[in-house]
Order: sequence, then structure tokens, then C-alpha cells
Amino acid sequence: MNTLQQIDRLSEERSRLYRQALGERRKDPEVKQRIADITAELDLLWDVRRQERVGKLEGIDLLVEQSYSRIYGDKYRDVVAPVAVEAEQEAVAA
Repeated sequence: MNTLQQIDRLSEERSRLYRQALGERRKDPEVKQRIADITAELDLLWDVRRQERVGKLEGIDLLVEQSYSRIYGDKYRDVVAPVAVEAEQEAVAA
């Protein structure tokens, strides 16, 4: 099971537990504790997901990467990176 699937599964369980905590299990300390445990686990999983994304291209970023590689070859970063840095410096100066 990948990170997003784990996040989805735990989010669904936490939602179900919230509904129970509002209903028949309002004062059940086990439900409250499980909600707290899931919340802590979700925080960790979102950290893992952010770390996964740092080194991984997805969606539109991947399409742009593939297009630039086709047009400019594997060395396109040598051409594009200086332009991007210059544009960012101009934006900061403005």
C-alpha cells in the first residue's frame, strides 16, 4: 500500500470515528484516543508524502520535463536554469 492509499484509509477511518464520537460513543475514551493516534499517524504520513514529492516529478511537472527533454535534449537544464534564475532575480528586484 502506498503513502496516499494509507492516508486515504486512515482519513476514512478517522471520519467514521468522528461520526461515532458525535453519536452513540460520545464519551468513549477509546474512540477519542484512536482519533488522536490516527491524527498523529496522518501527520507523519503527510511528511513522508512531501518528502516523496521532493524528488519526484508528477502531473504537469512531468509533462514539462518530458517536453523540454525532447526539444532541448538531456542538457536542457543548462539552457533553461540560467533563464529561470535571471527571471526570478528580476521579479525580486521589481
